[in-house]
Amino acid sequence: MLRPTLNEVISGMQRTIMDALLPELTSPYAQGQAMSAILMLGHAAGALESAPAYDAAEIKDLRATFAALKRLGDKHISKKSGLRGALARAIRAGAKNPPDRRAMEAAMAAFAAAVALGHADDGVARHVRGYLRRNLERSRNLIGSSLPIA
Repeated sequence: MLRPTLNEVISGMQRTIMDALLPELTSPYAQGQAMSAILMLGHAAGALESAPAYDAAEIKDLRATFAALKRLGDKHISKKSGLRGALARAIRAGAKNPPDRRAMEAAMAAFAAAVALGHADDGVARHVRGYLRRNLERSRNLIGSSLPIA
């Protein structure tokens, strides 16, 4: 492991603000901003620890969602929508080692746009909306429902 770790760097930044900068600040506003920076850095450190699990869950869910869309078959995904190609690209991207998450997310964006524009049937929309709900919940768990701000 390389030293210092990212969490150690963040902890060092927090200590520097607390020990070196904060005592020099005379304005209550500047002191409040320094404390906000310390809290934000602590929040970021916590999110960094959760990021690998978030990434793994995201890739697993994208793969499962695209597999479910593929099982729907061609009758649910029109040829002119371009979603068949997006689905094929997403499945190839998910099979890579490591998976090409950016390509998988791009395909999901195409499906989400089709749903939003009413260009996807109910079966496709159900799977896409389910993924989006799960993604939002994972994002909330990673980032938190509120950030510490002053």
